[in-house]
Amino acid sequence: MSRRYFKISLSEEIEIHVFFETISGLIINFMVKLVLELENTYHEVVRFDSGHNCPHKDILNTQGKVIRKIWYEFSDNEQALDLAIKDLKDNYQFYIERFKKWLEK
Repeated sequence: MSRRYFKISLSEEIEIHVFFETISGLIINFMVKLVLELENTYHEVVRFDSGHNCPHKDILNTQGKVIRKIWYEFSDNEQALDLAIKDLKDNYQFYIERFKKWLEK
């Protein structure tokens, strides 16, 4: 089994964290999350992972609790991993703005 972890920096306070495990080149497990640092506190904003035996996206509230799951049952782990990274790169500003508005409430 091979494990890989890396970060993609989007700004000084925003990163994408990527973790995945492979066996014989097949992705058996993954997690991709959008992380925001505010006032020396790290907030997980959105998370994609392969838990529950199905790739999915978790929308998280300001306390880090899952408030919505979006299932990708027609994607394998490799497709879902690629989709997760692309989605967070393309839409991180929306996710961060929404999260910051939730923090204000």
